[in-house]
Amino acid sequence: MKHSLTILCCLLLLSPVLYGQSTAQASLLEKAYQDSSVTLLYQFFDNWSADVSSNESEAPNPWVAEAHKVFAAFYQPLQLDKIGCGEFRISYQDYPFFIVQDTLYRIYVTETIPIGDDELVNYYTNRIKRMYTNKHKRKKKLESLQRIIGYGNLYAEFKREKYMFPGEWCAIPTTLVDSNISFRPSVDFPDKKIVHLSAGYEQLLNTFLGNQHIALGTENIMQPAYAKEESARRKDFIENAAQIFYGHWGGYWQYETYPKANAIIFDAAMQRAIVEFRFIYEGGNVYLEKHKGQWVVVTGELTWQE
Repeated sequence: MKHSLTILCCLLLLSPVLYGQSTAQASLLEKAYQDSSVTLLYQFFDNWSADVSSNESEAPNPWVAEAHKVFAAFYQPLQLDKIGCGEFRISYQDYPFFIVQDTLYRIYVTETIPIGDDELVNYYTNRIKRMYTNKHKRKKKLESLQRIIGYGNLYAEFKREKYMFPGEWCAIPTTLVDSNISFRPSVDFPDKKIVHLSAGYEQLLNTFLGNQHIALGTENIMQPAYAKEESARRKDFIENAAQIFYGHWGGYWQYETYPKANAIIFDAAMQRAIVEFRFIYEGGNVYLEKHKGQWVVVTGELTWQE
């Protein structure tokens, strides 16, 4: 009862327009949990799907419009190996609902996007030659390039160097064209239903799940935070419909069905793109190219881990 009252009080903070609908949804979810009813849980998700739809047709500029198309090609939770994640890590096959993100943090544009080792080496060789007229400095930078080539994983090494030495030759220059974008792409999968995350539903779920957890590093230095007791039981119930994760650092939930696009970088002609993505507690880059008007994934890999 106490938990139900907390949900109701929290919903009073929502927009009056959404109040009645959100209260009904919160009550339905709580009843589904108390009755251990997967049927009612599915009804909650079906109502959610009807409440929050794609806003792809409302794209405010060409970059955002194209970002929706890139996302549709990039977003492959049932074929995670295609973006460098590998299906052995998790499988979404048995979950009937996918929770799709509602925000894209940044869109950038750059002059050109090199794809593949040969293009990367040529791009950075020419960039060093343009940036450094002093022969001694140029020689040192070209030696740095050869050192990175020797590591074998050029994408990961260039990304590491980019953040360690911003503004250097290894950082591909980009221009921010949009940020904090309301972004609910239209995606479709056989035998799966789509719900789009929203601030209202995130708040509703946060309140329903609570925040009981084992703190980061309690059991060993590699242990992420994870839900316990009533929060863990409520998480298990939600996962009859969709898989969710407790946040690595503690104090928050991760609801999206991964991968999640954090940023998209376009080349000037909008024929190539890089998606910087999160996959649970790690992330990386996916490179895409347009072929006959359609975006296709060329390569992808994980490059960082929390």
